[in-house]
Amino acid sequence: MEIIEHLQKQKKIKDITRAAKKGPVVVNMTEPALTGFVVQAMIGNINKAAFILNDTKHLNLCTNNLSYIEENKINVFGESILATNTIEEFTTLESEQYEQGIKNLYKGKRGAYFATTKSIKDNIPEFNTDKPIVIKEGDITKQKDIFNKLEKWGYKNTDWCISKKMYAARGGIVDIFPALEQHPTRIEFDGNTVVSMRKFDVGTQESINQATKISIEQPLIMKSVSSDKKLYDLLFDKVDILLYITHINTPKKLSKLPLFEVFSEQIGWVDNKNTLSSETVKNVSKKVGGVFAFGKKYQKHTNITNIDGSFDKNILSTDLDILLIGNGKRPQKSKSVKIGGVEQKKINTLDDIQWGDILVHQDYGLGVYKGLGLVGTKETREENIKIEYLGGSSVFVPLNKFDRVHKYIGIGGSTPKLTKLGSGAWEKQKLTTKKSVEKVVSYLVENYKNKQRPRGFVYSGDKELINKVVDGFPYEETQDQTKAIKDVFNDLRNNKPMDRLVYGDVGFGKTEVAIRAAILAISSGRVVFFLAPTTVLSDQHYINCVNRLSPAGVNVELLSRFKNPTQQKEILKKYESGEIDLLVGTHRLLSSDVKTDRLGLLIVDEEHRFGVKHKEAIRRIKARVDVLTLTATPIPRTLQQSLVGIRDTSKIETPPQERQPIKTYICRFNWKDIKTKIKHELSRGGQVYFVHNKIENMPFVVDKISSLFPNMVVKGAHGQMPSGPLEKTVLGFFNKKVDVLVCTTIIESGLDVRNANTIIINDAQNFGLSQLYQIRGRVGRGNRQAYCYLYIPKKTKLLPDAYKRLKTLEYYTSLGSGYGVAIKDLEIRGAGNMFGHEQSGQMLRVGLNLYNKILSEALSEKSGDLVPPQKKDIVVNADFGAFIDTEYMPTAQDRLNYYQQLANAKTEAEVDGIKRKLKDQFGSTNKEAENLFLICKVRCALSGSVAKKCYIKQSNVHITVEQNCGVSINKLINGVGGIAKTKNITHRFEQSKRGFVVVFQCKTNSDLVSVVRDFAKLFSVVGVG
Repeated sequence: MEIIEHLQKQKKIKDITRAAKKGPVVVNMTEPALTGFVVQAMIGNINKAAFILNDTKHLNLCTNNLSYIEENKINVFGESILATNTIEEFTTLESEQYEQGIKNLYKGKRGAYFATTKSIKDNIPEFNTDKPIVIKEGDITKQKDIFNKLEKWGYKNTDWCISKKMYAARGGIVDIFPALEQHPTRIEFDGNTVVSMRKFDVGTQESINQATKISIEQPLIMKSVSSDKKLYDLLFDKVDILLYITHINTPKKLSKLPLFEVFSEQIGWVDNKNTLSSETVKNVSKKVGGVFAFGKKYQKHTNITNIDGSFDKNILSTDLDILLIGNGKRPQKSKSVKIGGVEQKKINTLDDIQWGDILVHQDYGLGVYKGLGLVGTKETREENIKIEYLGGSSVFVPLNKFDRVHKYIGIGGSTPKLTKLGSGAWEKQKLTTKKSVEKVVSYLVENYKNKQRPRGFVYSGDKELINKVVDGFPYEETQDQTKAIKDVFNDLRNNKPMDRLVYGDVGFGKTEVAIRAAILAISSGRVVFFLAPTTVLSDQHYINCVNRLSPAGVNVELLSRFKNPTQQKEILKKYESGEIDLLVGTHRLLSSDVKTDRLGLLIVDEEHRFGVKHKEAIRRIKARVDVLTLTATPIPRTLQQSLVGIRDTSKIETPPQERQPIKTYICRFNWKDIKTKIKHELSRGGQVYFVHNKIENMPFVVDKISSLFPNMVVKGAHGQMPSGPLEKTVLGFFNKKVDVLVCTTIIESGLDVRNANTIIINDAQNFGLSQLYQIRGRVGRGNRQAYCYLYIPKKTKLLPDAYKRLKTLEYYTSLGSGYGVAIKDLEIRGAGNMFGHEQSGQMLRVGLNLYNKILSEALSEKSGDLVPPQKKDIVVNADFGAFIDTEYMPTAQDRLNYYQQLANAKTEAEVDGIKRKLKDQFGSTNKEAENLFLICKVRCALSGSVAKKCYIKQSNVHITVEQNCGVSINKLINGVGGIAKTKNITHRFEQSKRGFVVVFQCKTNSDLVSVVRDFAKLFSVVGVG
């Protein structure tokens, strides 16, 4: 804020503001990076101000640095959204920003309005005349009237609101997601009366805060525009001041407007160290009254104000009497540009079980889900899962066994063999999997034990060299990245050898972690190997390492088959003579002629992509050195927990701060439109991915794009090509020798081409959600705006599932959000990749969840850890119905989801939480649902006790205890008597075949739960003895 206050006092700013109040003016700034600060200073007490910039690049530079303006006061009219070939049911961030800005202008709302010289020429839509839908708590209104109006405005009726312009109705609950709101609203009706309202989270579908009123306005019809009114006209009519801000020669058409020049100059760094010499600071500071330093502490200079944050330049402006001293880091993208509160967040995945899905029952094997069915008499009904096995036999699974059932998650595209009941095949398969897993566990434990032996030295490092590399990093480290670097440094400064796995999406900063590890090892006198599975990846790492480490005097070389025999021989000669500090390469590094005597640190990228022979060579080297493994494949949470104490892991899941959300558009296929999109990217010196998943007509697509751009290089790439030509094509794209790469989904993971920032996906409706996330993630890896265009054939009607997938992708645009989505195939790949091909086969046969359970048990057993007592599965039955009624919750998928949550609940508090969530989403519960919660609470309470099973009859509870449970008969009698006396209820003992049945005659359900809780506390498994 100090910078803005200083600028507001300057004569130049006051003169510009004074002139702008009389009419439009032009401000020419020789340094565009100052624009954001000047804009904020000028707004001051102005109600409405419009700033028109040269182009989108200048606009983004300005709006990315608006830290001191409230986000709801910023309105952006960037690229023309009217020319976008989007499908009507889909929207974009730009259209939301545009619509919000237009509405704010029409209403005369206070704020800053930003546009470009191009966007001000847009024709604008007329303001809508329909009255808004206003709903308040206590109102009496018919749901049907609300729905009719919403549908008239283009809202879509769905089961759940997952995106804007959707509504959902479930009994007395109505969810509405207004077009320009950050969160949807949940309205609860009692008949036609609105009894309560609350905002809820799209990801969890749970309420987050109360609301008393909602106002839903008719969306602007962006395609229907007034032909006689431009955006400039509306701005001119509505704002108090209007400024053209340029940083180049003033256009002729603006020559008649008052012109103000704001001169400034950049001051270069000292030796690229991102610092200024004390002498320079001292001399320059004398020229101006305000000196502000970002991220640096200049205690010796009393006239310097230190500012939190980042700025990548040093700028002196005598016109504004200011010097800004940067810290070499790009400014973090301002949260303010999330116009209208559009919040990018991670998607909350739920593996919904649908009719026909394959399920894994821990005891019976793989069968097909055939829905839910009511089982029992009229008085004791409950819903069971029906699973059909090979040969037609079925198993009905009650709620208290739901935790033994999981959706089958296997390796992409593979269909497993169903189990035949009674054949013994399932038990045999589980035994085979266990034996296979034990091999993996033995290797992990053995490797862990080897790593416990002292290394004999620690990596002390050269502080000056390390700092030089750290200062040369042009970005702010993310929180996860900082933690991973700290983890690695702690490992290397320990006396025990390191074996750490760092995992995170491509482009999230794993390589920088490796580079920091490398400089610590090299400055400690050790050699580093950086091993990658392909020549393309090794070439990529080599370029990065040279750029980052050469300034610190590190000698980096590349050893791969792209080097001819003479070059390889020369490199090895230099390596053996000690001239090379870091050797980057493919499996060529594993050859016998590459000696590892001086090797200290081995960095391995994507180890799973190496062949069996090379993996063995890596393992042999690993045993003697420190190891840092990098992978872009997520590891399942259950596996992470199992690996604690066996293998150290660091997770990087936050994207770099300079990233921008990928602008995503869903469009109808049109070659003219595609040409425009490709031309835009190529005109700014970028490259384009064109994903076309049909190999048979890929040559046509390559020829078509080549004919549209005859001066550009267009190449095709797919998995059936010979490895040589394929590698050459992909490497050509990486090295900017190919402009447009037409390819199949082989680019789903791998290349990090920062210059490629437009991706076109043809027939997008045929891809899965996690696949679309992964493919889209190929772009947006630098600080340049990236675009993803999802094309649908002209006449194809989207099926509900495809619509839902594309809607979800449209809403979650932030890079990295796919990391949480991808469990269906990425996590299984992650588990398989960690342990090899054979383990992938075992997972294919038993599914991911059961495989992880078997692995966790084997790890605990082999490592000799004391496993805490496991809570037992308690069977709880009752003489009354306990289920979720179909009238209350019509969709079987929703009911199954809640049954699963209740089955997995471990505590009474979790059951209460599920109950709150259910009432929030579906309204007040009936008697059968309340009975269901009662049974689940009793099960949770007794699961840690000596109880074997429980039966609830009316308000009486029968608890069965086996004779050999570890509790003496006297302790049982005295304890039960004490509980009954305290609760003022009667009790009795009954004999059973194997022990006793304790019967408490309770008065209410509340008493029943309290009694059970006291019993469990007194006779817990831990307390027995």
